[in-house]
Amino acid sequence: MSATVSGRTHRWSWSPLTVRLMLAQTAVLAIGLIIVVITAVLVGPRMFYHELVESGHADEALGLVHLEDAFRSVSLTALAIGGLPALYLAGMLTFYLYRTIGRSLASFSAAAGEVAAGNYDVRVTSTGLGREFDSLASSFNDMAAKLDAVDTTRRQMLADLAHEMRTPLASLKGHLEGIEDGVVQWDERTTSILYAQITRLERLARDIRQLTAAEEGMTHLQLTPQDPSRLAAQAAAAVQQDAAGQDISVTSISTGMEVTPVLVDRERMGQVLGNLLENALRHTPPGGAVTVHTDYAPEAVTVTVTDNGEGISPEHLPHVFERFYRAHTGREAHRGGSGLGLAISKSLVEAQGGTLEATSEGPGRGASFRIRLPRHTLTD
Repeated sequence: MSATVSGRTHRWSWSPLTVRLMLAQTAVLAIGLIIVVITAVLVGPRMFYHELVESGHADEALGLVHLEDAFRSVSLTALAIGGLPALYLAGMLTFYLYRTIGRSLASFSAAAGEVAAGNYDVRVTSTGLGREFDSLASSFNDMAAKLDAVDTTRRQMLADLAHEMRTPLASLKGHLEGIEDGVVQWDERTTSILYAQITRLERLARDIRQLTAAEEGMTHLQLTPQDPSRLAAQAAAAVQQDAAGQDISVTSISTGMEVTPVLVDRERMGQVLGNLLENALRHTPPGGAVTVHTDYAPEAVTVTVTDNGEGISPEHLPHVFERFYRAHTGREAHRGGSGLGLAISKSLVEAQGGTLEATSEGPGRGASFRIRLPRHTLTD
């Protein structure tokens, strides 16, 4: 009989564990049969004889002594007729049971070997041995799926990182070669360009580290009761100076009757709001407006960052939270963002039990990013 794992067939064979289990079970059955034989053939007649003597039937007991040999012979014959087939059937059942277990263990072992070799597509099927083995198979498949997702994320992130690093590195290389060849002057303008590219690489490295920690659940959260409207007001105040320099107004409003704190990480939620506001300022032209609206609804608390800037096309909207995604790469390359802010924000919000979604009515009609924190995260 064979077991199929990830498209490969593995022959079942005798394993040391199966052999030991079968020998142990057979030994238990054989010892049990020997005890039955000793009890029925040797102990049983003597106990019956003494019972007759003590009850005052000594004469009848003496008359039965000569029947002991016949009784033993008949008992042994009966035990042989019934016991040996029972022992055989028990042995066959034990063989079938442990062969099935051994086959299942071989299947898990082969699957584990595949995973160790980097084949995360491997899956094990239900063994039919009960809920415990089915739970083990399900847990193994979940582990393989998560490893596959992590590996895919790692490879995609490395490819994206290599692509994003290409532009600043090419700029640094070009300016340094120009300085060596005497084509580019080492002046304040060149220095600022070099520092800008270095800053871009530093920010990219920092954002990659934060995104990796958030996506893999390694971000350490300190959940405490916080007032979302106060966090929103603080985030808006933090970008007021930059917004004023771009001639953009930033306002924070709050609606709803029941102002109840929400269990969130203050620093991480502040980081999320800061990312959303920075993103809104990058895509809002001078004279525009950005609003942070906190609403205390019965089922959830929402914080929405809305701008009246460039907006998002319907074909780009589903991808705005993807790593390094830019709807207009040509115009956005100079804006200083790493392309990871929205992805980091979404991961951090979800790590705190909330959701983050984006909406837009189209190009030129602004965009909204709404954080939703369910009421079950509230505390007194």
